[in-house]
Formats: sequence, C-alpha cells, structure tokens
Amino acid sequence: MRQRTVDHGRSRWAILLAGVVVMLALAVAGCGSTKSGGSGGGSASTGTVGGSSGGSTTKKGNYTIALSNSFLGNTWRQTMVKVFERTAQQAQRQGLIKAYKVENTSDNTATEQIAQIKSLILQHVNAILIDAASPSSLNPTIQQACSAGITVVVFDSLATAPCAYKLEDSIFQYGYDEGHFVAKAMGGKGTVLMVRGVVGSAPEAAIHAGQLKALHQFPHIKVVGNLIGQASDSVTQQAVAGALSSLPPIQGVVTGGSSLGAVQAFQSAGRPIPAVAFDNSGEGLRFWANELKKNPKYSAVSLRTEPGQASAAFWLAMDVLQGQKVKNRIYTFPNLIITRKTLPMWLKATPDGSVAAWLWTREETQKVIEDNLNGNTKNLPHPATPANLG
Repeated sequence: MRQRTVDHGRSRWAILLAGVVVMLALAVAGCGSTKSGGSGGGSASTGTVGGSSGGSTTKKGNYTIALSNSFLGNTWRQTMVKVFERTAQQAQRQGLIKAYKVENTSDNTATEQIAQIKSLILQHVNAILIDAASPSSLNPTIQQACSAGITVVVFDSLATAPCAYKLEDSIFQYGYDEGHFVAKAMGGKGTVLMVRGVVGSAPEAAIHAGQLKALHQFPHIKVVGNLIGQASDSVTQQAVAGALSSLPPIQGVVTGGSSLGAVQAFQSAGRPIPAVAFDNSGEGLRFWANELKKNPKYSAVSLRTEPGQASAAFWLAMDVLQGQKVKNRIYTFPNLIITRKTLPMWLKATPDGSVAAWLWTREETQKVIEDNLNGNTKNLPHPATPANLG
C-alpha cells in the first residue's frame, strides 16, 4: 500500500511538473515571436514612444544603425552627417535604438567605402545607410550586407543594388530650376560660367543635365567655361578666381551648390556680381539678406537638394527593421526652396558652416513614401520643422 501511495504522489508531481513545462514552453514561444532587426538581432518590446501612420506602434529595439558616407568635403555632406547624428541621438534617448555609427571616407572612392561597409558587416550592425561613391561598384558588397540580414538604405548618391531601399533627391529638377532662374535673371541673354560639383557622383551628373536642359531653352545664352568646384564654396572661389582673367564678362554663374564662392571670387576681382541662385548655405543666406538691406529690389532665390534626407533614410530603415510593409523601390524626395518670404525662418535655423535642412519625422517620411506609391512626385509634402543646426 505504501508503495502504491508513493507512486501516486510521484505521478501527481509529474503531472504538475509537465504542466509547468508546457506553460514555460508557451511563454518562450511567445517571446520568440517578437521581431528582431538585421543580423545583429534586436529585441523589440512594444512601447508608446512616437507613432506611425497605418496604426502601428513605434517599438523600442536593440538596433545599431550605421551611416556610410563616401565624401565629407563640403558643407552639404557635413550637414547631412549632423542631421543623421541628431536623429539617431534622439532615437537612442527614446530607447528606439541601442547605438549608431558614422563612417566617412576621405576621398570619395568606392574602394575605401567598400572596405568600410565590409567592416560594418563584420560588426553585425542592423542597418546601413549609404551615400554612395559609385552607382555600381558597391553593389556586390551591398548584396553581401543584405545576405547577412542587414537592412540597407541608399540615399542622395544612389547605388543600384536591387536589395537596397532607395531614396533619391529631385536632383534633375534642382539643376533645371537653378539653370532656369539664372537664365531668367540674365534676361535670357549673355554669358554663363558653369562650375560643376562632385564630378563622378550620380547626383552631380543629374544636376548638370538639368542645368544644361534649362540653359538650352535660351538660345541667346552662351556657356563660356566649365570649372570643378566640388560643391564647396572655398574650392569654387579658388577655381573661379584662377579662371576669371581668361574669361569675357560674365552675366551668370551656375554652380550646383557653391554659388557664394563664385560671388566672392567676382567681388575679390572687382567684377560685377553675376546672376546666381544661392544654395541654402548659411553664408549664402546671410549674403542674400545683406544685399536686400542695401537694395530691397535685389532679386534672388535659394534652392538645393536637401541634406535632412538622412533622417528620412533613418526612419525608413526603422520601418523595415520593425516589420512595416515597405516596397523596395526608388522614392523621390523634394528639394528645399527658400524664397524671400521664408528667408527669415531659414536664417535662424541655418548657421554658417551648414546647409538648410528639414528634420524628418517617421510619420513625415511615411507620408512621402505613400505619395510616391500613389504616383505623386511633383508636389511632395515637406516636413513641418527645420533642422535647427545652431
């Protein structure tokens, strides 16, 4: 009898133990169903930080997001990096990411950037945002990152790897608008000096093509020189200063990102200031404002592709990591155009040494992506808040 009693007690404990094991297994399975981001893992507990269109909740996560930037030699790229850092720091404070990394190459070479991206792959980051040195040379390495489970978003200077999500500026339109404004300011006739940006990059080629298309619509305008300015005011000033003595009188200059440098070269040479479209730099905006004080009828505009797109790339990567349905395609983002009416706002938000930029939120990024999918790429919405870089 005693033996039977003992066996009965053991069986009851066995049944209880089995029930506990089942409950634990179900709990583990529930935890295992939480999504993780990229090859580095990344738990994602549901949180209430922020929100997203479509009704999903922004999640906190253990993600590491990296930026691979192929060039740091002008204020546009420097501003782009600063906006990425500001966005990543905010996300880190909110617990949305664990860490972020910034890698810059010095010479805009694909070889250096490939080595940089391979290093990030070995570090098992969850996402890599890439401003590319080449549209094609990086593709095998980008595919390697994708195969490792890393989310890749290319923006500004695009690579064409099929697995990468792509955000592009309205770069051709920017070049066209700049060329058209300068031509109109010249009265449709005279001589133009062209100063090209980072030659060899995909954006510069598109900007230049847009400029030429606009100028070709004015048969009485003649291009009398082509220089390289790297979209840098200092490089442009030096290049224009070195060429002015061999050039005829110039009525307009088209730069694609360094108009103030050209203006300063003309001023230093004692030559009349040509028609230009400023390029959203803090220095250019202040020059424009000072000219308005001296001459209220001074006519100008300032426009450029928008370095704050780095924050949009960040939020697109977060959407992908957190399981949002995002189509893998090219999404076009709007240029930033500053008029006389909006100049005071941008003067406050854009100190010297930076370029005017928006600070994109996740919801604003999703709205532009949605508009792209619906075929609206001509009247894209812009964010509500400038990236105050002061």
